[in-house]
Amino acid sequence: MFSSDIVITNITLRDSPFWTLHPYDCKNITIKGVTILAPVFGAPNTDGIDPDSCEDMLIEDCYISVGDDAIAIKSGWDQYGIAYGRPSMNIMIRNLVVRSMVSAGISIGSEMSGGVSNVMVENILIWDSRRGVRIKTARGRGAYVRQITYRNITFENVRVGIVMKTDYNEHPDDGYDPMALPILRDISFTTVHGQGVRVPVRIHGSEEIPVRNVTFQDMSVGLTYKKKHIFQCAFVQGRVIGTIYPAPCENLDRYNEQGQLVKHSASQNVTDIDYDI
Repeated sequence: MFSSDIVITNITLRDSPFWTLHPYDCKNITIKGVTILAPVFGAPNTDGIDPDSCEDMLIEDCYISVGDDAIAIKSGWDQYGIAYGRPSMNIMIRNLVVRSMVSAGISIGSEMSGGVSNVMVENILIWDSRRGVRIKTARGRGAYVRQITYRNITFENVRVGIVMKTDYNEHPDDGYDPMALPILRDISFTTVHGQGVRVPVRIHGSEEIPVRNVTFQDMSVGLTYKKKHIFQCAFVQGRVIGTIYPAPCENLDRYNEQGQLVKHSASQNVTDIDYDI
């Protein structure tokens, strides 16, 4: 807590009863070559690394297999996070192998009320997991998640690859402001591949919390479930550059590889979310 210029490297952390490595309000932190292990079932909240209101942080060359999110970037919860006002920003996450059979490989939120911005996630293998990469938030959180870049992400046997959820309605108490609406925008996914994925994309925005300026490019994901509407969207605005597989939802504009508009979205507010898949 409240620390700077820290290096954590070449250690193994095993069987924490709660979040394993939790830097809080820290600056200039490097976590490199760390192995984090916890039971993959029956061990809730055993997150691997949870940067919380941190800035200028590097996480690289780690192996994480735990019973909750392998990594979850946070910045305070509802009115308390808004009042404290410390964002998580300038975070690089790269060269990781992670597994979370009940949660997600790389998450942002849901506690993000100080804001999260300028995050790069690249060269990540997520295997045998319930979800791949996830952004979760809700009414009452306020703040923003923006300038988030995912690049060179591989899914192997992941139920839902990319998730954005805006109704993660857990609150510390009844004192939150329901009109504190978070902003989700400027999020890109480039070079996303994998196999054994049931639902490659589920972006569940809402009328109050739409998702804006999302970009997909160079995506090809092998599927386990041959059904229509597995690229699921609601209240999303953004673009697809070039050809991706599976075919994107109708909410997104289509551009060719040269950046020329080919087709406008049918409607950014089309809702096609199916949690039964």
